[in-house]
Amino acid sequence: MFLDDFYCQQDNSFQFSQQQASRFAKEVAKDFNKIHDVDDKRFCVPGDLLFAVTLAKHGLCRNMQIQFTGMVRNDVPLKFITPNDNEIEIVNQKEQALLKMQTIGEANREEALIQKIIKDYVSFSGRNFPEILVPIMERENFMFSPTRGLIMYKSMEINMSRIDIDNVSLEYDCTEVEMNGKRATVFFKFKFFDGEELVGTGQKEMILSGIVPFEKAAVDNIVDMFKAAKKAYQVAN
Repeated sequence: MFLDDFYCQQDNSFQFSQQQASRFAKEVAKDFNKIHDVDDKRFCVPGDLLFAVTLAKHGLCRNMQIQFTGMVRNDVPLKFITPNDNEIEIVNQKEQALLKMQTIGEANREEALIQKIIKDYVSFSGRNFPEILVPIMERENFMFSPTRGLIMYKSMEINMSRIDIDNVSLEYDCTEVEMNGKRATVFFKFKFFDGEELVGTGQKEMILSGIVPFEKAAVDNIVDMFKAAKKAYQVAN
């Protein structure tokens, strides 16, 4: 699977180098958040890469609820554990859970299906900013502070009506926002189709802190920096 290029497996553990995680963010997810730059002191592994590896290892279940419970650094040995039949966790050497997943139903582990779902989901996720989120921030009159704001990947879920799928595709559905003072919770919703048949739904939950009123010039500047980082990477590679 193409995903094998983005992590290192050794016996029962696996880990991500900075180069692998950063390349996944930029080349697969089109995510140019600075915390995925190899020279950023806050560097962390993208949540989408953790999800992708989890799906590749354990397959697609009828219902999957994933919580991102900790930041994953580079070159840290990780392993999967199963506290019970319906729970899977990624833990570090201190047994701290960094991802928790609850599942219901049998799993489909067909490689072609899993690979297509990973690519479709990560492509959708890469559109979250700026394509999807910026118009919503303008409409709802909020933004994250350019200097104090923080964006956290909190959770995601998938709910399938069936998993015997021949021709899977993922489509963006809608976005919902819940405001709570200086924090906004954003739900990016999507649907799965088998051909033209709706076979599942899902959502990605992000937490935005350091919320301030929308300022177009400030947001335009953030978007310009994002686009400049993307162009510089493409030129260099």
